[in-house]
Amino acid sequence: MSDLHISTATTEFAADARGSVGVLTIRGTLDFTNHQVATEFFERAFAEFGPHLVVNLLELDFLDSRATGLLIGCWKRAVDEGGRLAMVAVERGAARVLWITGLAFHVPVFPTVDEAVAATASTG
Repeated sequence: MSDLHISTATTEFAADARGSVGVLTIRGTLDFTNHQVATEFFERAFAEFGPHLVVNLLELDFLDSRATGLLIGCWKRAVDEGGRLAMVAVERGAARVLWITGLAFHVPVFPTVDEAVAATASTG
């Protein structure tokens, strides 16, 4: 499997494999301006890595409601395909919206990529 990398003016999307888990890192802004690019990135990630994914949001500067909806869709798809989606975030800054909307109470959220990968791999 190869690495997956897409950049826009405000956002960097990168992904690589850690064993059976795809780790997707999003740096910058995730909002309506790059929704289509983000959707394509997640589509390619599912195709390349399968339904066991970790989404690293630690370097996210901004996350809007449309992007939150995209993350919900990815979580549902992972579960529907027999996998698991976990997120890496802390309850402050851009990712705080995950707690405000309640998403963090449904999708597992971990403080580090290593912890999220270990938990996701153990369910696969």
